Amino acid sequence: MKTTNPNSGLNQESDGAIQPRPWLQKHYQEKRERTIRLVKAAVDQLIKEQQTVTIEAICRKSTEIDPDGRGIKKSAILENQAAHAYYCEHSTSYRNARTRKRQGTKKQERKISKAQPLRIDPSRDVDRVRHRYLQLTKTEIVERLLIVEQAYADVHQQLSHLQFQLLEQQEKEQRQVRLHSKQKGGATSNRD
Repeated sequence: MKTTNPNSGLNQESDGAIQPRPWLQKHYQEKRERTIRLVKAAVDQLIKEQQTVTIEAICRKSTEIDPDGRGIKKSAILENQAAHAYYCEHSTSYRNARTRKRQGTKKQERKISKAQPLRIDPSRDVDRVRHRYLQLTKTEIVERLLIVEQAYADVHQQLSHLQFQLLEQQEKEQRQVRLHSKQKGGATSNRD
């Protein structure tokens, strides 16, 4: 059983698979080929001009080199496997992002507590620290946060312990002062 939507160029079969109408397949193939052709031309032009190859740059450049002036959209590059593969092959930003992602997983294997000392200078350059944190992966930031939270809890517990010791010391001193004043008071009454 096939259900059709009069506003769509697609057939939807009962199992959920969406198939293009047979008379539109040629049109879709032409659109895919146009996307591949424009992506290749835009990437080659960006490389020739020694510009960074990004999806946004490809979209801008495709508008300039497209005879119709339409260019291509980001979604067309991402959905077209051949066009996306050509972009990935030539994009330094894409390769750098993948390298950072792989390095991030390698960094996860090592102990972050060894790499991140907890000594924090109160007069440190906050912008530099922010930049350094932005370079970390999400997992590294979570590990760092857990270490800092644990250190904070330890310091808080030590502070509480010291406060109780201080109170005990103050009470002990007050008892000694009272005892000393009683002894002085008793010694003066004995002289009378």
